[in-house]
Amino acid sequence: MKIEAINRFVKNIERLLTGEVFDMYKAMISSSFEYISAEILSDQLAEGIWYDGVSGLRAEVLSGTQVRFTGEMYVFFEQEKNWKEPFESVVTVNSENQKQVLIYVRIGEFEGTDDLLTMEWWYRNT
Repeated sequence: MKIEAINRFVKNIERLLTGEVFDMYKAMISSSFEYISAEILSDQLAEGIWYDGVSGLRAEVLSGTQVRFTGEMYVFFEQEKNWKEPFESVVTVNSENQKQVLIYVRIGEFEGTDDLLTMEWWYRNT
């Protein structure tokens, strides 16, 4: 995920934290979660699995630093098979210095946490 996309994602989280209402699909939050989720869950995924956006994406501000997202993630196995899995993510922005953006993600039975700003981006299925 390029730095521009990371910055756009963080800005959109900040917009949600301030109470702004906007189209999360046009803001590319769903597609950002494709890359973020794949990276965080990469070690848990079978070869050939990839994600293609969140259906029914909803956001709920939990506190001044946390937003919870829910919906259903499209999961693909190579080009042959696709289905949806329950999706949940909690994004926490360190409000003191904004140098840490912790992301918890759960898709179906897989879950993990990482810092968006220090991820190595080694997703092995791309």
